Order: sequence, then structure tokens, then C-alpha cells
Amino acid sequence: MTFDFGFILQVVLKIIPYVPVTLYMAVVSLIIGGALGLLVALARFYQVPGLSQVMTVMITVLKGVPLVLVFLVIFLITSQNFNNVAKILGLHLQYGDLPMSLLAIIGLSLMAMVGLSEAFRGAFESVKLVQFDAARSLGMTTGQTIRRVLVPQAFPVAFPMIVNMLINLIKGTAIASLVSVVEIFSAATQAASSNYKYFEAYIAAAIIYWAMTILIERGAHWVELQLAKKMERAIS
Repeated sequence: MTFDFGFILQVVLKIIPYVPVTLYMAVVSLIIGGALGLLVALARFYQVPGLSQVMTVMITVLKGVPLVLVFLVIFLITSQNFNNVAKILGLHLQYGDLPMSLLAIIGLSLMAMVGLSEAFRGAFESVKLVQFDAARSLGMTTGQTIRRVLVPQAFPVAFPMIVNMLINLIKGTAIASLVSVVEIFSAATQAASSNYKYFEAYIAAAIIYWAMTILIERGAHWVELQLAKKMERAIS
């Protein structure tokens, strides 16, 4: 078998137009999962009665389930029940009207929620208790303490894990190919379907993933430096 370097370049050029699709699914999933993960982390950090225990069980269960299995369960439940639910709610929608990328975003958002809830909870633990005592002495409510003390101090600690989650989500978007959403991995597979040069096609996909990861890490490093400078100014 002859290794075809030229075909790698061809596939790279074919894949590039689908990079925005991958980024869209990953970023939207990060935002949704991050928001849900923050709520879960707050419920567990403040030990909200009942809710904290439910969230702990839910995170434990989801943490032990592979992403592809979560995605397939979402796909099966949605495909079998969406039309009936839409009819009950009076929505003029059918399952076929849904963008298939939505199913991938739901699965990826759950993945992000699990990972980021743990990241935020760990970051919350890094905030010193004296900060909460100071907030109470100033008459701050719990909501004000969260907005002005807890989240601002925890975010720089959690930021590297947020960036790592974004990278994992970008790679995780490959599950969308299971429902015919064309993203980086699916585009590479389709490019090789005519000549069976899958090895070269997957190398081309890996090059795109590597390039995206490097750019994200470089950007994240710059943001970390800015956050560190901001914290130094706040302390001084």
C-alpha cells in the first residue's frame, strides 16, 4: 500500500469548510453545559437540601456512562417520542424537522455539565472561608456573595479546566457523524469513501484537530496571563 501525501492535503482542504460546524457544536455545548454545571456545583457547594443529593447521584451516574451511549439513548428517546410530545404541546413540529446537530449538542452539553460541575466545585473549595465571612459582615446576600466573591475568585482556578473541556468537546463532536451531521471526522470519512484511503483521511482529520487544539491552548495561555495580572492588581 502506497502512502499518499497528496491525498492528505486534498482531504485537509475538504475538511476546513466544516470546521465552523464543529466549533459551533462545541462552543454551544460548552456554554449550555457550563451554565448547568455552575448551577449543579452551587447546589452541591451550598448543600441545598434534597437538590444537592439528587445532583450528586446524577453526576455520579453520568460520569460513569460513555458519551456515545448517552448520545444513543438521547437519539432513541427523541426519535421514538418527539412527535407524540410535540402533538401534546401543540407544536407543529415533527422529528424530521429537528436539526440532527441538536442531538449532538444535547449529549455534549451533558458531558460538559458533568466535567465542569466538578471543576467549579473544586474551584469553589479554593476560595478561603474568610472571604465569605467578610461578605457576610458587609451584609451581602447569598446571591451577591456568589456574584461578587465566589465566582470571580473561582473562575481563574477553573479556567484551565474549562479550556480542556472545550478541547474535549471539539473531539467529541465526532459523535454527530452517527446521525449524518457532517463535521470534521465525518467529512474525512466521506472523502476516503471513494478510494478507501482512510488512513490518510484520518491523518488529515488529526492535523485539523491538532491545529485547533494548539490555537485554543495559545489563546487560553494569553487569557490566563491577563487573569493573573488582573488578580495581582486586585491584591496590590
